[in-house]
Parts: sequence; C-alpha cells; structure tokens
Amino acid sequence: METSSEDLIRIVKEMNEADYSMNVMLFQAHETLLESEITAKQTILLEHVHKHNQLTVSELAERMNVSSSAVSQIVSKLEKANYVIREINRSNRREILVRLAERGTDYFVKQDLLERTIIERYYSQLDFDEVVAMKNTILKLKAIVEKEVNGDASKTIK
Repeated sequence: METSSEDLIRIVKEMNEADYSMNVMLFQAHETLLESEITAKQTILLEHVHKHNQLTVSELAERMNVSSSAVSQIVSKLEKANYVIREINRSNRREILVRLAERGTDYFVKQDLLERTIIERYYSQLDFDEVVAMKNTILKLKAIVEKEVNGDASKTIK
C-alpha cells in the first residue's frame, strides 16, 4: 500500500497532537507531584547532573549548548533553592563541580514515582506487545533523527 506525503504529514500531526494532549492531561492530573517552580532550562540541567552524578560547569555548558556563564546563572538559582551543590574540583581547582543537593535528589524520587504511577495506571492497559512495538518504533525514529542531526548539521528547517 503506497501512501502519499500528505497522508504521512496528516498521520504524524495527528499523532503529535494526541501526544501533546495526553501530556497536558497527565500534567494536570498529577501536577501536585511536579515541581512547578523549576524552569525548562533548570530541568535540563538537573537531568544532566542526575544522569552523570556530577559534571563541571563547562561540561554542562557543552551538553546544554549554552555558555558557561549561562550555566553558572542557572546553577546559582538552583543552588539557592537547594537543588544542586557547587564545589571546587580537588584534582583541578579551576573547575567547579555540580552535583545534586537534597531537594534535587527528592525531585528525581518524585519524578520516578510519577513515571511509575503513569505506567501502572495507563500503559498497563495496553498489551505488552503494543508497548514493545511503540518503544521499538520510537527508538528507530530517534536513531534516524540522531543520524540526520549528527551526520549533516547543514540540513536545517527553512
């Protein structure tokens, strides 16, 4: 069965709209578990620190594709709110290490609880094979995007 480009566009838009609507509903239903005071950039920084346990300011800047001074400003706000701790690297005193503080650790405990709640409440209603197929499709799409983005940075949306 051959599909047209317009059919593909329509289906993907429909899928993206459903995904967006589902995320809005999930956010509204579970917002009491979420930290609403954290901005998107702060969340991204926290995710990187959580994933790597600790990173230098320059490593965070590289991963976030922003300047070290921008990272320092984000870290300062998160440090004041007890989400991260900043300390001098003992093996290289010119580097500042960033790791999670108590509230940052709690943030990820809550996030894990929310994720498990969503899985148990909603995803468990799907057949296991459907979940596996969805995962495989998303990973395949991710690999295509990674190849395109990393392989040819000159391709941009115009």
